[in-house]
Amino acid sequence: MKLFLLFFLFYSNVDLFKEPLDSLLIKGLDFAYREKYKEAQAYFDLAIKFYPEHPGGYLYKAGLLDLYMIDFSTDEREEEFYNLVDMAVKKARKMRRDHISKDSLALSYFFEGSAFSYRAVREGRKKKFIPALKYGFKAVKLLKKSVELDSSLYDAYLPLGTYSYALSKIPKVLRWFLPDDGSREDGLRKMELAAKKAKYVKILAMDAYAWTLAYDGQADSAVKVAQKLVEMYPGTRAFRWTLSYALRKAGKWREAEKTHRVIFYLTVRDQKDYPYDIALSLYWLAICNYINGRKTEAIVHADAALLVLRGASNNPKVNKLRRGLEKLDKKLEKYRRLKTYIDPAGVEDYGP
Repeated sequence: MKLFLLFFLFYSNVDLFKEPLDSLLIKGLDFAYREKYKEAQAYFDLAIKFYPEHPGGYLYKAGLLDLYMIDFSTDEREEEFYNLVDMAVKKARKMRRDHISKDSLALSYFFEGSAFSYRAVREGRKKKFIPALKYGFKAVKLLKKSVELDSSLYDAYLPLGTYSYALSKIPKVLRWFLPDDGSREDGLRKMELAAKKAKYVKILAMDAYAWTLAYDGQADSAVKVAQKLVEMYPGTRAFRWTLSYALRKAGKWREAEKTHRVIFYLTVRDQKDYPYDIALSLYWLAICNYINGRKTEAIVHADAALLVLRGASNNPKVNKLRRGLEKLDKKLEKYRRLKTYIDPAGVEDYGP
């Protein structure tokens, strides 16, 4: 009875616990980076409740749902995601109509542009390239306006930098219809700036910057950035995936194997009902085993991944992973014919 009364008193006087908007958003984002989705949503819901006319709560709750859907390989909350993005655009435009200062005008462009960038990325991930380009162009135009009004809006430099870098990788003959050419150096500079100074998306900017550095051939620098993320969020799977990618690009396969062992543990702990995610972690562990000469372990992990995939529904991602495992299995076939003893402690001896 006492517990019920405390619960009732808290929710009937919830306004007594009202926090500043930035505090709610930053706490929500921190939980999102820790992959604590329910806790993160609670803070974004409070931001929407206490500040219903501000686009921030809607925008970052949409971002949270996108992270969740990526993490669990699902589209189950996509309609809610699009509704939140649309609401963020609506509130940002109202903010612009009602703006009372140059700062609020800049923020209105930033939030609207960010909302369109979320939508563009989501459409691109689903291979809907025309809508992705349409929303991407809108996002860039609005975000450029925001930094023209306030160059200290460092959060805007993440999507702008990503866009600029991506354009630089498109063949010049295909750039004729694009609003600008983009620049590799400008893209990396802007992403680095966001990774150092962004208010809301600093952690996401660090993650994106690490991936881009690794892709760009600067794997050692990418490893340093990714290691910082793992130190800050040791229980987060996503940042360890970034670290493993950077380590693999750097040719540090033994370190990558150690990282994938932790990823596998975290995946089984947190995603036991998601066979694709478990199989993917086993696949990369098997690849690392194979390259590091641990052929028996590679066989064990590859077989386990194929077994786990039997419980996954067919879709392009699952089928692609299955093909990758079957290709690896062919490479491992000759090692299956060897008489192999596996010590329980992990020491291996290979017979002729």
